[in-house]
Amino acid sequence: MIDIREIIIMPEKQQLPLNILRARGETRVFLEIGFGNGEFLVHLARQNPDAVFWGVEMSRSCVLRALKRIRREELRNIFLLCGDARFILKECLPKESLDGIYMNFPCPWPKKKHTKRRVSSGDFPSEIASVLKKGAFFELVTDEEWYGMEVRNVLAAHPLLELTEWKINPPRPVTTKYERKWMEMGKRIFLSRLQKKEAESSVGYRCLGRTEDVHIRVPGKGSLKKFVNDIHNMGGEKGDALWVYKRFYESAEGSAYIIETVAGDGSFEQKFFIQIVEREEDALIKIAPYSSPFLTDSVRGALEGMAHLIETHYLSIVSSCAASLEQPAGKAFSQ
Repeated sequence: MIDIREIIIMPEKQQLPLNILRARGETRVFLEIGFGNGEFLVHLARQNPDAVFWGVEMSRSCVLRALKRIRREELRNIFLLCGDARFILKECLPKESLDGIYMNFPCPWPKKKHTKRRVSSGDFPSEIASVLKKGAFFELVTDEEWYGMEVRNVLAAHPLLELTEWKINPPRPVTTKYERKWMEMGKRIFLSRLQKKEAESSVGYRCLGRTEDVHIRVPGKGSLKKFVNDIHNMGGEKGDALWVYKRFYESAEGSAYIIETVAGDGSFEQKFFIQIVEREEDALIKIAPYSSPFLTDSVRGALEGMAHLIETHYLSIVSSCAASLEQPAGKAFSQ
């Protein structure tokens, strides 16, 4: 039986960008965004044993269902990522490294307030184009005509992409669970396929850095127990990055604290723990060793914001002590 760690890849614990070939030499590499139960991805991998297939999915339960399929068929050319596809494309994959990307029946997010989550919104078309090789494709299949047309038109307007196919009810090598459901209901299926026209002039990679390398020391003295209790639900923001401090946990000896933290960069959200250690002359702030978030702008902001709050707390202690020393002595009581 294949080890789970050989299939589910945690990019926050890997050197980035990811080595998507996984020691297989030069070969074709494909990605499915939102693989559901893994049926389509497993079929592709089984039919193309010499190629490498990656899947990205937000749902942990979907990842586990796909994992069972992969292990049952003993496929060693599939690798799964659990996370936000926008973030994975932008921060974790090498530029111009994929031969194709598939999306089967993504949520169309029809409500106006959810527009930014669509494939056609924001920088998503550029992120798709950036990870495709010259001549590689992006394929989307949907049962919503308006959505298929929107994605088709927006991506076809990108300078590096061109529309090569627009089909209604196309023949498919394998159908997904949702596809069979829609077809039984008499719904039509719409397929868009776009191709990358040319290589980019620059394919640089922005390294996120690693959270274990970030430690902040704040000079000062004083107990932080009341402080960590008082900052519950406090946070900050900077551009698209925002963070909030939640519950805290105290060590048995009372000199170390773990702060549950939620941070977001646009639509990408992470939950992790900040560790604060009281020392003789300062407080040390870092990501808890068993917590492994990506070092995004929001995570940096949460660490730096915590340092600023502790610094302010220490200054308030000094100010209180100075104020008490400056008060005139009270008159002696006499009867």
